[in-house]
Amino acid sequence: MKYLVLLALCFANIAYADEAQSYEEKPSVEFVKDSFNYCVDYAEGEENADAVILECVNFDMESSGFKKFASMSEIKAFIK
Repeated sequence: MKYLVLLALCFANIAYADEAQSYEEKPSVEFVKDSFNYCVDYAEGEENADAVILECVNFDMESSGFKKFASMSEIKAFIK
């Protein structure tokens, strides 16, 4: 039983380390630009377009293992 608990802890630690490592890496400018352009098209006609775009881009970032952006201005500065 001790070995099962130890094994489970090892796998949990490995998964956490992989997640932490991927947040340290930055996405490519091209990846963020593509995501941003897609999200701009997606949010067209929305009342709060900037909020929708930020949420959309952050979903792509998080899904790909990258850190989220805090604001639209941060996204725009990154892809400039």
